[in-house]
Amino acid sequence: MTSASQTTDRRSRSAVRAAEGILSTLDDGVWRIQIHRTSKRNALTMTMFSALAESLALAEANDAVRAITLSGLGPNFCAGHDLSAFDNWPQGAGDPVPRFLHALADVRKPLLIGVHGSAAGIGVTMLLHADWVVATPDAVMKLPFVDLGIAPEAGGSLLLARAIGALRARRVLLGGEAFTGQQAHDWGLVSELSPANELATCLQRRALALAAKDPKGYGRIKALLVPAGEVRARIDEEIDLINTCVAERRALQTG
Repeated sequence: MTSASQTTDRRSRSAVRAAEGILSTLDDGVWRIQIHRTSKRNALTMTMFSALAESLALAEANDAVRAITLSGLGPNFCAGHDLSAFDNWPQGAGDPVPRFLHALADVRKPLLIGVHGSAAGIGVTMLLHADWVVATPDAVMKLPFVDLGIAPEAGGSLLLARAIGALRARRVLLGGEAFTGQQAHDWGLVSELSPANELATCLQRRALALAAKDPKGYGRIKALLVPAGEVRARIDEEIDLINTCVAERRALQTG
């Protein structure tokens, strides 16, 4: 006999799987989210931001989920925000990008991210919300915000300096300098290095280890380490600044 919660579980997973470019499955207590837009290096569209927000919210609300992993299919992790999607800015609190960023900041369950190939923009700043990051040594990461004339997002302007130090944060945010998975590991942004062919296995193994922890204790300690209110406030500040940057660019183009 199928319980109501099992039925809800299946419907939730089916709904998320149907979303463009985002695949979500529950496997042995681990909610696996995979970005699947390989033709565009897994760059995120507005539909994908919405699907990611929904998937994280479903995972956080489902007691059967004990840990969450996020990774990219194909040769790359995530090329960031699809530049064509900037046509959908400005963004307000209920729009796809802020919804995803708030959902990311609100996760209290173990969140693990696997990085390989290239990661850019939000494909890097989202790592700041992970409890464990596994990357290949040759992964290439870049924060191109200064070259695009926009602000960083996901609380990156607050959290990056805390993670890797103020001087390195200036180097990669203001200088736009690319760095490798090996460098990110040396700096403290990446928890563990793995060969590309073992990345998925390593991510799942770490997820199962964290899934075995006491969920209430885990969530409470995580909330103390990174207060969601502080991060949410910075996310909103960054969104407002990006809105301003986009509006100024449009004014120049149309003027």
